[in-house]
Amino acid sequence: MKYFATSAIGAVLSVSFVSEALATEWNVSVWGQRRAFTEHIHYLADAVSEATNGAFTMNISYGGLSNNRENLDGISIGAFEMAQFCAGYHPDKNRAITVLELPFMDVRNLDEEVAVSHAVYDHPAVAEEMAQWNARMLMTSPMPQYNLVGTGEPRDEVAEMDGMRVRATGGLGELFSSVGGVPTSVTSSEAYNAMESGVVDTVAFAQHAHLSFRTIDIADWWTENLNPGTVNCPVVVNIDAYEALTDEERAVLDAAVDDAIDYYLENYGELLARWDEVRGRARGRARHDRRGAAGAARRGRGPDPRRLDRGNERRRPARAGALRSCGRHPAGGAFGQLSPGAS
Repeated sequence: MKYFATSAIGAVLSVSFVSEALATEWNVSVWGQRRAFTEHIHYLADAVSEATNGAFTMNISYGGLSNNRENLDGISIGAFEMAQFCAGYHPDKNRAITVLELPFMDVRNLDEEVAVSHAVYDHPAVAEEMAQWNARMLMTSPMPQYNLVGTGEPRDEVAEMDGMRVRATGGLGELFSSVGGVPTSVTSSEAYNAMESGVVDTVAFAQHAHLSFRTIDIADWWTENLNPGTVNCPVVVNIDAYEALTDEERAVLDAAVDDAIDYYLENYGELLARWDEVRGRARGRARHDRRGAAGAARRGRGPDPRRLDRGNERRRPARAGALRSCGRHPAGGAFGQLSPGAS
């Protein structure tokens, strides 16, 4: 059993959980396999079980309850009590949080990603939209900026992305499309087979996914600092299930979130060190010239992130509030030029 920071959890436990109390058991729907992307969920499950002496438990299922594109639907009908999903899988169902997938937002690290995501999640527009699916935001699954791995020759100039078949969803898919790429939204679990069979020649993932789904294993090259954006994947709970918790159980769950995020960030830091070792298998790299990004946008070679936000008035207030909370602003520009580097 992992050591838990109990100061926050212990503060809310003014009533002891007794063995005679009716146990609360939640089912949690995720996908793929256990990895850095899901470690905060496992931490949360262990924390609430320990704090309640086993009176509140969570069963985490990897694909056994639903596929990743239907997790929000499952939450809406009460098929399970907690789930993880990514905004880009069904943007029409969660329009407000797609602002977090806009390209080239100047979010520099995972701590900022957590702050921006949770600020958006706290916005009334997000709560209202999620309530339509009987869902309540619980916490984010912060991911660093995505980068590409690919087969064939490195794509070291924007022009070479014309016709590139890339696994990318949401705003990132739109971004690659704007420079001639052909995005496809195959699921993360399908990415390796799609790349191996030639359905796609590049895959956009965060580091943990390139490792977990083994796309780096068959890559010839990788981008070092393209950093076009990331995907936002919240963990949500069914509103009815959340409200059915006892006051003590609900307080324990809420208090455990910050510790779960801290554990996630610590664990992800260890993964990044591993990534630095594993990516050496690729024979080449393409290094992104960030100074060229603004020029590329001025020449019309990439989308202005603000343009992708048009036609979705409801999500603008959430975006502005989130960016103010970190004191950051979306970076102007889009694709800059890539310069090749040694492996």
